[in-house]
Amino acid sequence: MEIRGRDVVAYVLSRMGCVHPFTVSRVVALAELLSLERRGSRITELRFVKGPGVLFIEGLKESVEKDPCFEIREGDPSTGRRGCIEYRCDPPELLREVAELIDDAIARARGLSDYELNSLVVNHPLFERLVGG
Repeated sequence: MEIRGRDVVAYVLSRMGCVHPFTVSRVVALAELLSLERRGSRITELRFVKGPGVLFIEGLKESVEKDPCFEIREGDPSTGRRGCIEYRCDPPELLREVAELIDDAIARARGLSDYELNSLVVNHPLFERLVGG
C-alpha cells in the first residue's frame, strides 16, 4: 500500500523540526530503502533525482510552497544559516509499520553530517532500484 509522499515528508518534519530540503529527501529515501529491504516494496510514489553529491525529492519545493501546513524558511549564506522546511500542522497518521520504518531512518540519520547521510543512502545496495537506475 502506497502512502502519499506529502504525508511521509510531513511526518519526517514533524519529528525532526525545521530541516533542510536535502536532509528531508535523504531521510525519506533512507526510509524507502529500509522498506524495500524489509518489505520488498516502497512506501510512497515519490521520485528521487540524483546527481553528483545531490539527492532530492522531485518537486518537493513546489509541493510545499502550495501547502499551508509547510513553511519554507530561507537561509542566509553570509551567516552560515541554512534554509529549512517546517511542518506546522498536526502530524499525519501513518500505519504503524510505516511510522516505524521512518522513525528508524530518522534515528539512523541523527548526528550524521550531510556527507555521511548521503553516503549511507547512495551506497545502499537497493539505491539504484529506488532511483530507477
